[in-house]
Amino acid sequence: MLKKRFLINGAWLTGITLITRTIGIFFRVYMSNAIGSEAIGLYQLILTVYFFTVTTVTGGVSLVVTRLVTDAIAKGNKSAVQYITARCLAFSVGFSIIIGSLMAFFSQDIGVGILGDSRTVMSIQVLAPSLPFMAVSACLRGYFYARRKVFKTGSEQLIEQVVEIGVFALLVGTMAPMGMEYACCAVAIGTTAAEVVSFIYSYILYRLDVRTIKEKPKRIKGFLRKSVSIGVPVTLSSCLRSGLSLVENVMIPWGLKKSGNTYEKSLSAYGAITGMAMPVIGFPSVFLFSFSMLMIPEMSEANAQLHKKSVQYMTSRILRFALLFSLPTGVLFFFFAQALGSIIYGSEEIGLYIALLAPVVPLMYLDSVVDGILKGLNQQLHYLTYNIIDSVIRVILIAVLLPRIGIMGIIVVTYMSEIINTGLSLMRLLKVAEIHIKIVDWVVKPLISIIIPCLLIKVATGYIAVINLGVTTVLSILICVATYIIIMLLTGGLKDEEIMWFKGILRLKKK
Repeated sequence: MLKKRFLINGAWLTGITLITRTIGIFFRVYMSNAIGSEAIGLYQLILTVYFFTVTTVTGGVSLVVTRLVTDAIAKGNKSAVQYITARCLAFSVGFSIIIGSLMAFFSQDIGVGILGDSRTVMSIQVLAPSLPFMAVSACLRGYFYARRKVFKTGSEQLIEQVVEIGVFALLVGTMAPMGMEYACCAVAIGTTAAEVVSFIYSYILYRLDVRTIKEKPKRIKGFLRKSVSIGVPVTLSSCLRSGLSLVENVMIPWGLKKSGNTYEKSLSAYGAITGMAMPVIGFPSVFLFSFSMLMIPEMSEANAQLHKKSVQYMTSRILRFALLFSLPTGVLFFFFAQALGSIIYGSEEIGLYIALLAPVVPLMYLDSVVDGILKGLNQQLHYLTYNIIDSVIRVILIAVLLPRIGIMGIIVVTYMSEIINTGLSLMRLLKVAEIHIKIVDWVVKPLISIIIPCLLIKVATGYIAVINLGVTTVLSILICVATYIIIMLLTGGLKDEEIMWFKGILRLKKK
């Protein structure tokens, strides 16, 4: 039953998130054509401030709701569900109004004093009112994850994405010609409008869902203590990381300028990597992200009920699946980077950045999965420590490397960050869950099985006239993936037990 529920939720969330990410990629392409990479770079700077405030108001509250509601349901105490959610909502609204007001009041100081660009002030003022709406949505998202109502969470994110794009499309034609400040403001208005609509939709769904809980709300003992123990480490970790990320992102244009580039060129390069290349390499992670988010309530429930074998089984399966997926994804990005850059953005420069970042893709994807499992296993303090270490190292490396080696410094920093953060988190998970990674079966065989077809396809296409780059690239990737699966089956890279497990999943799906 657990496997069936997990599969159905995972399939729903993956499908909806896949649609959302696809729309997001098209939005990035549309934005790059409408306002240019320099404006995207400027807006990415604005987002670092926005994400810091968002993290401050939502950092731990979603996890608190998910964990406490999951624990209450697992222990048969449904009467506590409304109490937990209502208290978290009240806190989120009050706290977010304070932070949003401060953000608006000090927008001039933030834009000019911290970001060093007065063109960011208007967008910061527009984004500030969205914080209370986002805080409530984050609480309700945690509630729906705990209740395993992932379709509601996914549909909310889809609606949010559509509204953001629609509002931007309506405004950009009028505002972009007025200057870069107004072009960024068009995006900010879209974001704020999307958060308002998302809040209305989520709250309606919550009110309808909570009616199905017949028990009257009942206070639970130790609510404040439990909330603090779960939420504070995650919030501190997220805030510290976002704060250091803010410092880091402000330093990137500065460092690139120090290396000999103009401010405009530095901003454009920054936008090309963070606002254009990164969303592309992060796109396939939708398949893992959905399951990593679902792992939090599943792990929390198994941990609360002291089901050690269930924790080991789920951890092992998810890590295995993550590696089977992320390793070939990274290799495919490396071999087809130039084609993807040209197809998506019409830019070989973006293709180069994708190729440079491709080898670190498996670590990026694995890190998101490991973090989800650790949160479910009550490992917030270690999560906090690892994020602090990672963020401090990133800031130091940016200050040292960017003035010396320019844009390549961002690539080097990304590699070092992912190696350190993923390494520390993974070692902790292996210790807590008491499992081991089988290097040959989990890493070596998948790598060899995908590199061979990629090399053969590259050699073959070198002798064939390419009529349509898009069609050729898609067909080549599909052939590589199919060959990868065949090689894994023939060499025993996929075990009989795992094949039976997949067949069991398919049978559950049909039922």
